[in-house]
Amino acid sequence: MSRKRLGPLSLESKLGDYPSRSTVWRAVHPEQRKPLAVKVFQIPFGGTAEAQDRFTEEYEELKKLRHPAIARCFGGGIEGRQAFLAWELIEGETLANLLERRGRLPWEAVLDLAIPIAQGLVVAHARGFAHGAIGPDKILISGLAPVLVDFRIDRARSFFRNPRPLSPLEVALQPPEAVASPTAISAQGDLYSLGAVMFLALTGRPPISGETVDEVMARVASEVPPKAASIAMDCPVWVSSLIEQTLKKDPRDRPRDAHALELQLIDARQRSGSLGGVTEQLAGGFSPLQAGQRQSQKDEARALLGRDVVRLDDTAHEVTAFYERAWFLVIALLVTLAGIAWILWPLNENQLRERAEKLIAEQTGASLHQAKQGYLQPMLKRFPEGQHAAWANEQLDEIEMHETEHAIEVKLKRGLPLSEEGERLYAEALRFENFGDRATALDKYKSIERLLSGDERYKPYVGLARRQIRLISSQAGAVGEAARIVNAKLSEADKLLDQGNQIAAREIWYGIIELYSDRTDVMPLVQIAQQRLASEGGELKPRERATVEP
Repeated sequence: MSRKRLGPLSLESKLGDYPSRSTVWRAVHPEQRKPLAVKVFQIPFGGTAEAQDRFTEEYEELKKLRHPAIARCFGGGIEGRQAFLAWELIEGETLANLLERRGRLPWEAVLDLAIPIAQGLVVAHARGFAHGAIGPDKILISGLAPVLVDFRIDRARSFFRNPRPLSPLEVALQPPEAVASPTAISAQGDLYSLGAVMFLALTGRPPISGETVDEVMARVASEVPPKAASIAMDCPVWVSSLIEQTLKKDPRDRPRDAHALELQLIDARQRSGSLGGVTEQLAGGFSPLQAGQRQSQKDEARALLGRDVVRLDDTAHEVTAFYERAWFLVIALLVTLAGIAWILWPLNENQLRERAEKLIAEQTGASLHQAKQGYLQPMLKRFPEGQHAAWANEQLDEIEMHETEHAIEVKLKRGLPLSEEGERLYAEALRFENFGDRATALDKYKSIERLLSGDERYKPYVGLARRQIRLISSQAGAVGEAARIVNAKLSEADKLLDQGNQIAAREIWYGIIELYSDRTDVMPLVQIAQQRLASEGGELKPRERATVEP
């Protein structure tokens, strides 16, 4: 489609699972050449001056909301009968689309999605922001990480919004207080919606049933959602109980705040060493995530299995039917448990490898993490000297490298600080490689291998560096001098400038200065880049074709 201007931005194409209904556009800032996601609001009468001031205050506050699990707001504006908010462009599919493809997710993957979102809510709620519309369409899966999008400060009351009828699913994910009063948006309501999304992802169905909006709204206040573990039988009871707590009708019965929910989610993930589900927990007991007695939780597990506990009664009458006698019921329970235990019998080493290989072949963040947590690590724990132990260690190293590389790319893309020495060194080498100077990048990667190879903490960075060393060394002409690279970049910038693309030329000059300002062997070329930048505001000086011979 043809581009459309909105303020300083060029709108390119619509985003979302259903672009025809979307009000979010892929856009680019022409001067900064930065891709953005822009939400556009129609304002038939332009809005009052007071409403416009509130909108300006809103996006100025949203710009201060920073967390890796929350899409960053870069600002907004009003132009004619349209207003807009400019957001960080998150590349990836929505959770809604993922569930549409896969039906439901393993409980481990659901926890991996929920924990970062809960951590983001801790930051947002601390600043007084409640999302108010958490749903699978508002969660984007960016590589290995979930990102919550479309935060607003006063979603229900803002003049700058695009009201549309809610779907039955959207209503089913809202807390009862918000269904009763759409302006009742709160931090406790966010916890309910996050729990409802977890229920949906885990079971493949919303917590409240209904075919129409009116039907769902009528049931939200009174219908008690089923236990997640009664539908997803592989789900641990403590995860099911936590989701049940977030879905309490009374906000006071939910987790105290987002931080408490975060801690409970982390605790649930730490208990994921066992592959067993409800039956195993019934047999061995389990640790509570909230106050309560062990016996009451065992009763809950038995209820999930659909069978009550049978106590031996020495005073039973002889006339009692045999199928009602304690010994028969105990035997029946044991047979039932034995049958389910046989189904859930721990996998052998070959089966663990087979299932891990299937997940690894998918090459998605969730599948790799599930292979790591569910099969590779248990394989090494149970069979440390097994025939597949070496293979499992290799796969774990590869997954660690994949996760580490993705984390660095996300931080670089989103301008987040690099917290470790390994991150800093690898990011520096990557910048030279992306700039085209593979020789300097090769030196940087070799320095990572030399400096960090003895420290287990930096094992993924060393592995990534060794991979890049092999890749660069295998490429013809990979090793050369920096002067040749910089000369080529200067020539490229000159051609771009001749074509009128001043922005791209400036990026190259900035790159040369940033990367090579401390290199005496190419200092004359760095000075040429500095001269180009100094003269770009006026008439350019005659281009010097000076080079530094290798």
